[in-house]
Amino acid sequence: MNDNRLIIISYRLPFSFKTENRVTSVKASAGGLVTAVKSLDLPPSAPKPVWVGCADFSQRVWEKHKHLVNDDFEYVPVFLDKTTNKGFYNGFANSVLWPLFHYFPAYIDYHDDYLTAYKAANQAVCDKVVELLQPDDLVWVHDYHFLPLPMLIRQSQPSATIGFFLHIPFPSYELLRLLPGKCRSYLLNGLLGANLVGFHTTDYRVHFLQSVRLSLGFSHRLGTIVTPQTKVQTGTFPIGINYSLFHDASADEEVVQERLDLKRSYPDKIIFSVDRLDYTKGVMQRLDALEVLLKQHPDWIEKLVFILVVVPSRDQIQTYWERKQMIEQAVGRINGQFGTLTWLPIVYRYSDVTFSQLVALYTACDIALITPVRDGMNLVAKEFVASRQDQQGVLILSELTGAANELGEALLVNPLDEYEVADRLLYALTMPPDEQRQRMITMQARISGYDVRQWANDFIDALLTTQQADQTGQAVALEGNERQILLDQYAQARSRLIVLDYDGTLVEFTQDPELASPTPDVLNWLRALAAVPQNNVLVISGRPEQTLEKWLGHLPVNLVAEHGASSKQNGVWHRNEGSNEVWKDTIRPILADFVSRCKGSFIEEKEASLAWHYRGVSERMGFDRSRELIDLLEHLLPTELRLLDGQKVVEIKRTDTDKGKIAYQWATAQAYDFMLVMGDDQTDEDMFAALVGTTPYTIKIGTQPTYAHYRLDSVAQALALLAEFTAHTEAAYPAGAS
Repeated sequence: MNDNRLIIISYRLPFSFKTENRVTSVKASAGGLVTAVKSLDLPPSAPKPVWVGCADFSQRVWEKHKHLVNDDFEYVPVFLDKTTNKGFYNGFANSVLWPLFHYFPAYIDYHDDYLTAYKAANQAVCDKVVELLQPDDLVWVHDYHFLPLPMLIRQSQPSATIGFFLHIPFPSYELLRLLPGKCRSYLLNGLLGANLVGFHTTDYRVHFLQSVRLSLGFSHRLGTIVTPQTKVQTGTFPIGINYSLFHDASADEEVVQERLDLKRSYPDKIIFSVDRLDYTKGVMQRLDALEVLLKQHPDWIEKLVFILVVVPSRDQIQTYWERKQMIEQAVGRINGQFGTLTWLPIVYRYSDVTFSQLVALYTACDIALITPVRDGMNLVAKEFVASRQDQQGVLILSELTGAANELGEALLVNPLDEYEVADRLLYALTMPPDEQRQRMITMQARISGYDVRQWANDFIDALLTTQQADQTGQAVALEGNERQILLDQYAQARSRLIVLDYDGTLVEFTQDPELASPTPDVLNWLRALAAVPQNNVLVISGRPEQTLEKWLGHLPVNLVAEHGASSKQNGVWHRNEGSNEVWKDTIRPILADFVSRCKGSFIEEKEASLAWHYRGVSERMGFDRSRELIDLLEHLLPTELRLLDGQKVVEIKRTDTDKGKIAYQWATAQAYDFMLVMGDDQTDEDMFAALVGTTPYTIKIGTQPTYAHYRLDSVAQALALLAEFTAHTEAAYPAGAS
């Protein structure tokens, strides 16, 4: 990491004030994020990191006692009024986003005033960050409380370097679309203000990319989304823990004593579970599984104990308070059903536990039962594995946690199937020590090699990479000095390749594609350029072969039809792919259904592709129906077919027809002094991407996001550039010259 100042933004600050007997003290947080930031490889010359968060204390308390806070960071509290904070935190963040992102849609309690409070809180934090922001700062925004914050900061500081990490799952598009459209767009656009958006798992990353495409229309290339404001990279960064902290603590004197006390109190098998109070954690399902085990295998009665620790959380929200009542009723029922005068199957505690108590429980138990119904990562599972210096103990882990991707040696279960969990409990109770050791050794090696320090450094390194990429990654207007340099390069070159798209580049779009024939000026410019022996002019289009031949076949230019399905070179057409088009019989009825439901749209059938055009449809309906069709086809198309999301058209074709592939073949067929590529839609992005490093002169026509180096705003500007080329050509090669 360079000498950049780091600005951390999270809902909570990493400390709290506590007043007892009129004496105020500071309690430091031991959370994973604090550990991660403190363990970053910051150079000695780097400025002190800044931590911005919402204060759970008054401004008066802060001014009076802030000197008590340690100086690892410069702390900047944001003071929200109680009404705003309640609507922001308890309302939108935890009564809308939390249940939605954890796949509990029935628990969503959406109100517009919650969204209003959420917006106000994010704006207040943004205002504070903008006050602090200096050139070269790195901004790292954390979690679902601040989904819109990256774009809010970007709008005030366009050159800021902003990273965002989501600590909970990102839901599938089917879940996300439950939010009102205005809300969904606000959140997704907010995230697109970041240079880098990070997730725990590949699944969450894919869900985000799909939601952006289907809600906003922005496609991605290898996980990178280009928007008019920025290039947004996405990545997977599974958060780790402070491995050595938990591993070494096993031998601490206080932990050893706590463990001995636990073993004396519970000499038989110990099953341990610890979680915050939350409906996503699956505590009720664990109790159901224990009940099944004791019913099916009564020989384990009085031979085990389930120590269940539930840490208080958000119990002022009704669904959490109700969950607490349900848990306590179930504990009482099971203890009453199976308990004796001298033994109870469940030891239940609703309170916080100290670090020493937690590690003692991790290391005293025989089984850690960690089975959330949904969890972004779940660090409890990693903490348990790290703490086992003895390399004993069995981890039973929900397959619906992010940690399951890394801890495959655990006994993975579906937490909703109490019979499967009971079977795994039985297996774990009798697992031989050697098998426990082998599983534990493998898991420990994995999580010790990617701990919380590595996670934080990897994210910051990736963020710095996006900063470097953005210096050259945005298209610039082709005007002034840049334009003159291009024209000079063209004039000086002795061999040139000019690759041109057709619709949206050489001609304007029309509602009826058959009416988009070239104007006399376009024909004259193409003829003049192609007549020069040093020029090789190639028109690559999605148009059928017959149409291109009719409109341009009399010119001395090379043609590519249907994005590469067939080519005309030296006056001869030839096919570039096989002719098996049986797939059309399956796709055609799907497109016909969308035509019937979207007045003004129509199907164009080509030799090698099918296209659904919606240029004649209203903006809103066309976008909605096109997103629906794309979502459907993405799940149906076989690997040999490809979906193209173009300008008011959705096209299906074979994967072996690709503008990028064809353009690259032409570009590398011989050594050119000068190459220029112009296009306007998503299919042309294939060309721009394929020719990275081959030519600097890739030009996007229009205002859409692009991977091209340069941009022209309209077809008229593109034609004006061709006219200038023609003028240079005629000056260098006057009529009659060879």
